[in-house]
Amino acid sequence: MDIENMKAAQRINAGQAVRTTGSRTVTPATAEAEKFHTGPFFGVALETALRANDPVKVQVSGLFTLRSLGPEVGSVPRFGAVGINSSGQLVRAASKECVSAPNWIGDCDASGTVTIRPRRDTRLNVLDFGAVGNGKTDENADDADAIQSALDCAMRLGTTDGSVVYLPPGEYRIKKPLVISNGCILEGAGLAYHDETSRILADVKSGNFNLSVSTKIGEVGGGTARETVYCAIALVGYGTGLAMRPPRGRADYAVLRQLALHSIPAQGTPAATFQAPQMDGIRVMATGACIERMSVVSFRRNGIEISSSEVAPVVNASGVQIRDCRLTSNGQNGLDIGSLGNDNASTILVTNVDASSNGRDGICDNSRLGCTFVSCHTAANKHRNISCERPSSSYSVYLGCYAEIDAPAVFKGPIAVVGGDMDITPDSTYWGYGPVRGGHGPSALKVLNNFSKVQYYRGVIGGIDIDKGEQTTPPPPKPGQPTPKALGYLFEAKVGGHTLGASLANPTGMPREWFTEVPTFGGLTQDGAKGDGVTWECLGPCPPSPVTSNTLGSNVNPAIIQDIQSMMVDGKLQPVGGDSLFRTEVRTDLPSDARRGRIETSLLSGTPFHMYYQTAYENGPVPGALMLPEAWIGQFDHGERRIGVVYSGNPYTTTVGSCNFYSPGDLILNAYNDATRQGPIGWAVAAACGRGSEGHCKPWVPGTHYSIGQTVKPRPPTPANGFLYRLKAYREDGLNPRPLNPHLNVSGQSEPRWSQTVGDKTEDKCLEWQTLYDLDDPANKKYLEPIPQCVPDQKDSHALDIDHLRADFNALLAKLRAAHLLGE
Repeated sequence: MDIENMKAAQRINAGQAVRTTGSRTVTPATAEAEKFHTGPFFGVALETALRANDPVKVQVSGLFTLRSLGPEVGSVPRFGAVGINSSGQLVRAASKECVSAPNWIGDCDASGTVTIRPRRDTRLNVLDFGAVGNGKTDENADDADAIQSALDCAMRLGTTDGSVVYLPPGEYRIKKPLVISNGCILEGAGLAYHDETSRILADVKSGNFNLSVSTKIGEVGGGTARETVYCAIALVGYGTGLAMRPPRGRADYAVLRQLALHSIPAQGTPAATFQAPQMDGIRVMATGACIERMSVVSFRRNGIEISSSEVAPVVNASGVQIRDCRLTSNGQNGLDIGSLGNDNASTILVTNVDASSNGRDGICDNSRLGCTFVSCHTAANKHRNISCERPSSSYSVYLGCYAEIDAPAVFKGPIAVVGGDMDITPDSTYWGYGPVRGGHGPSALKVLNNFSKVQYYRGVIGGIDIDKGEQTTPPPPKPGQPTPKALGYLFEAKVGGHTLGASLANPTGMPREWFTEVPTFGGLTQDGAKGDGVTWECLGPCPPSPVTSNTLGSNVNPAIIQDIQSMMVDGKLQPVGGDSLFRTEVRTDLPSDARRGRIETSLLSGTPFHMYYQTAYENGPVPGALMLPEAWIGQFDHGERRIGVVYSGNPYTTTVGSCNFYSPGDLILNAYNDATRQGPIGWAVAAACGRGSEGHCKPWVPGTHYSIGQTVKPRPPTPANGFLYRLKAYREDGLNPRPLNPHLNVSGQSEPRWSQTVGDKTEDKCLEWQTLYDLDDPANKKYLEPIPQCVPDQKDSHALDIDHLRADFNALLAKLRAAHLLGE
């Protein structure tokens, strides 16, 4: 024990911490409150000095015998640092009365005996608050209160000095959630693959991680808690404008960095011997928070969950940054954004994150206004490597990301994918720049549209979590595997749960009933363990869905300007490879041809295609030619109402012209006055008509579901009558009125008595057919498609030259746009 005789600068009470004001003069620490955190202590007064210049003994080191702090009340006794309260008296660092952190007068043992050794740190060390860091070997250890005390102390300081809470290398077992608040920084010793790192172990077997209870979320703003939240670490912030009283302050702009977070026992698989509640590793409900250089492993639900809410308590979660993190082996998603509330979970930056081997998705992006992902890696996730499926609201960007090992990525909505390499589902919708698999090289700009929400059933070892409402269809069998009788049928999860999972006895992982029984509409199939599995409901045959892709540029042939590919997809089942391909390129292959150097669009397909059947056309640049872009009127779903351009020849047989398939609403232009065509060189309104060639229009079949816009012919031996029949609408079955359902709208069992009056309707059980001319009948070659009747007062063009035709056409386009009939 070291004691010095000093002189008081003013009154000093025994037991007060003191500072020096001169070579032999001391003053109480309470005299300069602004130096509680910064100015170092000198020692503790052992006696009272009543006035200035009175002598006083000061202990500057050693065992403090004047008084003991006593055992800690209401908690497990711990070693720790000793600070002072506002009166200068000694208190434990973990005490709410402590105002000097991280400026310490000394340390105390578990019984409260104090040793004086003045020191000042630059950050709050959790060891000073009683943490031990031996949780790997001591199952009874619990450092949660100590770490939380350090975090609460940082919140009370309200200054940048001391706002860093530091975890030295060690294994910190916790049995309740930690709450980061008030812009604090929780920092470890670095993320490393060896023992010398800071690791928090969430003991989910013996702890209680119900954040809703521990933080009293329902008190905020006078509202009530809207959900039960389980997590190991929470960054909780709230919106503004309410009378809020968050229990530990706001977490906006708080930071987590350089440490590992593990669930013990591991919860990332359904086979875990103990199953904790559905629990996240980190739950972010705050603005501007930052998580960097962290490993989050083996939690039952998500590694990191970012969510917001518009109901009390209002929670904003925008501007969050996730950097240099490893999120692996979690039961659902590595990183989940917005699935539990996305109103204000947006504009999040995710950089260099590895999300692999999770039970569902690596990255699940359900943000409302989009996020940015840079150089992220995903692999071997059981459902999808990346899932970004909010087509109406998400505007995310994926830059240089890599996804691999037997799990697809799916993008639906106005998404940009720049560079990188990943497998995508053929129903994805995105703008892509680079070698996205399915794209065409580093200069490619690719768009896939008209997606379907149907996914292949994924038979993975251990099974997979399925949410209610998800849709699936059996995949084509692999070599040596049986063909499911349910192939081509659509199923929806009536009850969410966990699937059966693949095994040696059942390598497909699918329900056995799908192989042995032909599904019936509305039939239910149980998949997985009783009480925890999925109940699938059959929705009938999987409806075909058209998919188109648009790729600009090519790294293979610089003459290629654009490729447009069209596919008929059963749900979304056909791979990119397609049934037809329109290519626009600069012709350089025929030096002697006058067309050399001109731009040409041609059909590259081995078979005709009902929706986009076209031979070829050239659109200039030729002096005097009518340079018109292709456009669409109305919806493109069924290939109808196309505007094309014809420059020469008969518009029904030309090899240098526009569409060879017409349907009501098409507009056909002919830039030359051709004697084989009736009427002027503009357009004519004559009759509804279509194509009856085999492959385009097949005979009517009983009990079949047809899509609006499909055409049929009468069945043999009915002679060709020069007419086709186009499905105009669905209608209720008069014998059994019910809401329209496309899976129930099928043709009757007996062929209807077809009307032979163009434009007239034929009723066929729940279907309504419209009579058309068959353009393949030579007697009908004079007919052209009508322009839309919704365009008011539209007259035929009687143009005799290109300028007059151009003016008429522009006037028509203006009317179409005004009537909202012209698609983008």
